[in-house]
Amino acid sequence: MRLLPFFLLAACRTVAPVPESPRADEPPVDAACLSLARAGTLVSSMPAAVGPFSVARRNENTVTLHREGRPLSNEEGTRLWSLLGETRALKSLSSGSSALYSTTKCPGIADASCLTFSVWLCQSSLDEIVEHLRLVTAEVGAPDGELFVSLTIHEAAGPACKDGARCVPTPHYSVPDGRYRSTRGRTALEAWGRGHCRDDGDCEGGGNSCQAWYQRGGAELAILNQMSQPTFCGCVEHKCSWFTQDETSD
Repeated sequence: MRLLPFFLLAACRTVAPVPESPRADEPPVDAACLSLARAGTLVSSMPAAVGPFSVARRNENTVTLHREGRPLSNEEGTRLWSLLGETRALKSLSSGSSALYSTTKCPGIADASCLTFSVWLCQSSLDEIVEHLRLVTAEVGAPDGELFVSLTIHEAAGPACKDGARCVPTPHYSVPDGRYRSTRGRTALEAWGRGHCRDDGDCEGGGNSCQAWYQRGGAELAILNQMSQPTFCGCVEHKCSWFTQDETSD
């Protein structure tokens, strides 16, 4: 893959904390879900069952959903995955696989009944995901089929930095030695930033993306952006943004 240098132009912005709420240009998110995720209790607060599915915690960011029944046939599993990969995809889906086509298996479960997903749960809900799976398995003629689903939840661990406003903006990888100075103003860069924030602790810089913690988990193009001056990921006018600082004042 070819790596291209890329330079960004700047526009002025200011920073201030605001209450938790999604931006108008973001996918809708559940505020209660975000609050649990911020506190690190999203997974531990989940119910033991949702509809016909039992819910079990695997680790701090992964749960499993299990509906007992007859093992799906390979033909049914193929049709199920075809729908989930095309016209019936979960709306909060980040990535997924079926054990029919993956090395990720579910011990003791037929491959056709084993699914693995990564999701932004706060853009959906367990109830919505369970209902979606119920409808799709019924559509392939297997309403009585066993289904075992692993759900890795991107938001579950909350912000990477737990100190809120005391968190320090993240330097861009192309200028790792850049020194952030809290007394200097910020000039936002319009590209590669997204997500609502209250303070710098809500923003995470990784690769070329500066995004809110609850939007982690997406993919991006492998493009080398070489910044011409120290550049940081932080909260600028309530949006996670890359920014530079005025070098003439302290």
